[in-house]
Amino acid sequence: MKNLKKVTLTVAVAALFSICAHAVPGMVQYIPDTSGEYVYYSDKSFKRTSILGFLYYDDGTYAVRYYAPADTKNKLLEKDITLYFSVNPNASNLELTGENIVGAASEEDTDIINYMHDMFYEFAARSSKAFLDGNEKIESRQDFPQFGGKVTIVFNTQVPIFNIESIKTGDGKNVISTITTGLLVSSSDKSFTKYKGTDVAPKDNKRKFQKKSGAKEKTVTFENQSIKLTDQWIQDQEIKNLWLMDDYAILTLNVIQCPDALKGNEQLFEDYLARMAVESTTDSYAMWTQKSVGRTKSRTAVMNVYYQPENGDVTRDFKVFTKRKDGTYAYLVLTVFDGIYQSNRNYFDNILKSYTVN
Repeated sequence: MKNLKKVTLTVAVAALFSICAHAVPGMVQYIPDTSGEYVYYSDKSFKRTSILGFLYYDDGTYAVRYYAPADTKNKLLEKDITLYFSVNPNASNLELTGENIVGAASEEDTDIINYMHDMFYEFAARSSKAFLDGNEKIESRQDFPQFGGKVTIVFNTQVPIFNIESIKTGDGKNVISTITTGLLVSSSDKSFTKYKGTDVAPKDNKRKFQKKSGAKEKTVTFENQSIKLTDQWIQDQEIKNLWLMDDYAILTLNVIQCPDALKGNEQLFEDYLARMAVESTTDSYAMWTQKSVGRTKSRTAVMNVYYQPENGDVTRDFKVFTKRKDGTYAYLVLTVFDGIYQSNRNYFDNILKSYTVN
C-alpha cells in the first residue's frame, strides 16, 4: 500500500509548483520545465539496446545519461555513463561552461560521450526553432546527419526539456522514441540515475483478491465531488479525502487552485497538469507508450501504467481534473495494482463512470 500512496499523491504536490519561464538556452517553451523533470528515449542508432536520458536541474545545470544493459550473447558489458553539464543560462544558444563525467571506463566510451554531446546540442538547436504554443503535436521534416539524413521529428509539449517525442528515419522507423518522462521529488531521489529502461511493463505480481459478495454500494463525497464505491472501501482515519480498498487500490478526491500567474490562461495550466499527471515518480516509472489523455471543454482525464523495478509491482493510475465554476479544479486519483484491475475492469471502470463534480 505504501507504493500505491507514493504514486497517487505525487500529482498533488507537483500541481502546486510555481510555473516560471524555465527552458534550455535559446528555446521558448509553452510548458516551462520544472526542476527535476527528465525524459528518457529508446535510442535505436546503436547496435545494442540503449537508452538516452536528459535531466533538467535548473537553467544552468543539466544531466545527460547513456545506459545499455549487459549483452551476454555478444559479450558486451553494461554501460552507464552520466554527464553533468553547467551552461550559460543567459546565452542565446546552448553554451557549456563546465562538465563532470561519471561512469566512463574505456576508450570506447569516448565515442559515446561525443555522441551525448552531439545530441544535447542537436536537440537544443532543433527545439529552439520549433516554437510550440499548445498541446498539439507537430511534425517537422529535417536533415539529421547523425541519423542518416532525412528524418521526421515529432514535437510534443507534453515531453520535458526539448519537447521531442520521437525521431523517425526516412523508412518510417523510430530511431529516437520517448519511453518515460519523470520528476524527481527531492535532491536524494535517484530515480533518474537508476533507470534501466523498459518499453512495456511486465506482468504485475500475483495477488489474491476477492470482491466481497453482497457488498453494499455507498456514495462518498468531498468538496462537491461524489463517487460511488462499495463498503469494501474504507475511509482513512487521518486523511478524510482518501479511501482504501484493502491493500489493492487507493482513491483520493481533492481541489487544486490555478496559480495567480496563470489566471486567464487556464489552458496552459490544464496542459501542465496533464503533463505532470503521467510522469514517473520515485522508483516508479511511467510507461509512455501505454498512457492515454482524454479532454473535453471542462475535464481532462489521464491514465498511465507504472512499473516499480525494485519489487516488480505494476500499477494502473487514473487522474481526472475538472474545472469548476469558481475557477478551481476538482481532481480524482484512483490507483490500483494492474493485475487486480485487469481481472476486474468493469468494477473499477464503473467506479470512474460514477464520478461527478457539482
